[in-house]
Amino acid sequence: MDKALEHLLATIAQMSREEEEAKNVEDVIKVSDTVSAAASVYETVRNSLEYDEEHLLRRNAIRRILKRRMVEGPSGEMAAKLLRELIWAKYLPNEQVPTAMIAKVSGILEKYKLLFGILEPESAEGQRVYAWLSDVLSVEIEYVLGPPCIDEALASYAYQELNKRIEWQTSVISEGDRDLQLYIATHRAVLKSNLATLRYRILTLYYPDWRKASPEAPVVKEIAMNLVKVIDSVEGQITHPAQDAVFRFVRRHGIVFHLLSDIAKDNPEAFAGALTSGDVASIDTAISKAAQERYGTFRKRLKRTVVRAAIFLLLTKSILAFLVEYPFEVFILQATDYFPLMVNILFPPLLLAVVGLTVRIPRTKNTEKVLEEIHGLIGSGDDFSLIFKRRRPWNKGALWWIFNGLYLTVWLLTISAIAWVLRTGLHFNVLSIFFFIFFLSLVAYFGLRIRNTRRELVVIDMSRGFFGSFSDVLFLPIVRAGRWVALRAPKVNIFLFFFDFIIEAPFKAAIGIVESWLAFLREKREEI
Repeated sequence: MDKALEHLLATIAQMSREEEEAKNVEDVIKVSDTVSAAASVYETVRNSLEYDEEHLLRRNAIRRILKRRMVEGPSGEMAAKLLRELIWAKYLPNEQVPTAMIAKVSGILEKYKLLFGILEPESAEGQRVYAWLSDVLSVEIEYVLGPPCIDEALASYAYQELNKRIEWQTSVISEGDRDLQLYIATHRAVLKSNLATLRYRILTLYYPDWRKASPEAPVVKEIAMNLVKVIDSVEGQITHPAQDAVFRFVRRHGIVFHLLSDIAKDNPEAFAGALTSGDVASIDTAISKAAQERYGTFRKRLKRTVVRAAIFLLLTKSILAFLVEYPFEVFILQATDYFPLMVNILFPPLLLAVVGLTVRIPRTKNTEKVLEEIHGLIGSGDDFSLIFKRRRPWNKGALWWIFNGLYLTVWLLTISAIAWVLRTGLHFNVLSIFFFIFFLSLVAYFGLRIRNTRRELVVIDMSRGFFGSFSDVLFLPIVRAGRWVALRAPKVNIFLFFFDFIIEAPFKAAIGIVESWLAFLREKREEI
């Protein structure tokens, strides 16, 4: 058996034992179920305004809480409040987090104090470094709360198997950068690591002692003395010009490793026995079953994602309609037409639902290809190699200008045609047309992102065909416009600003007071 696969199986078995042992811990943090329900509802509403992956919500909450509480007193007190807030919002289970976790989180906060202390918060560079450190700190706390041992073992196995099979046919990535670029792409594709997670992973790759370092450790002082250089080095690898291409290349094979992990988690001893005895039939049956479960889970997750994105669009558009469009019609145009208002409110979420929920996966052919690759990995079939090719980007020659000119022309014609139909056929005013096109571009982008999530499961080639290529010509400029808006929207999201800076602090303070009052009443009842 491959050593990396053997390590993955051993890690899965060990984590199962540790989870059972953790259930027997008696000294745990307990919060009121009443205030927890209120905090959980708040988080649900707030998260509907922020389009992000579900597995990132807890880490995002940690970063948000730290940003609000960073100026508060001792690290131990801050750690206790952080954990209680996470339990309130049900990011952590009630009565299952040991009180010893407060000391662990406190140690991490203390370690970062030296790094935060050397910043000049008023400068642009200081703000950049502050945001970077906040990302890394939130990920480190997330990893202490739920150590990703199985994820690390799975990523290591995937990296080693891919690394020995890839043939690099490109000059865009130097030989010295190839291993690290594959490492980053593997974590992005297999573990869905976001930017903050990648920053932490590469930092700990450069400085392995950082994870367990005490505040007085030499590695803390070393990083503090070279903080900007360390950050620039990490960011240079994450933003490498070829990284997205490597990620797409690796993502196509991510499902293979996920399915191996699934059947290993289900029964590590049985899987290890089947590998040792060469029982390929049992492995194939288990893989096929796990694949069908993955397909079903994907459909459920897809529906949740579409609902969240639709709520995001519906709330945003409704607020804009009543704050901007309706007053514009009443006070500027002095005439009110409710039809364009209702179309602008309802059309974006409905279109997104249609685009997102029509995703299909060729289950049979895809599963056959997955089995073929797994046979190669475990040595029960023909081995395979992977060729990575990437050409240099277009130079700004004559063709570059011609193609970009055509691209811009198609975009202008498409926008003009939509505006003409809205104006002449549906009697939209100028502002309503602007909002319609604005949200159409967002829907196009969100819809494409949602549809592209199937690439996490699909190994076979998905031919675009004539209609697919034709739709690319018409709608790709609109999709790219939506992407441009979406990538910049979090920086100017007034709704999230309202929740995070106006509502959250007093709301969480009120929850703390209510919980203290309930604890006081409980104590008085016990006295009686």
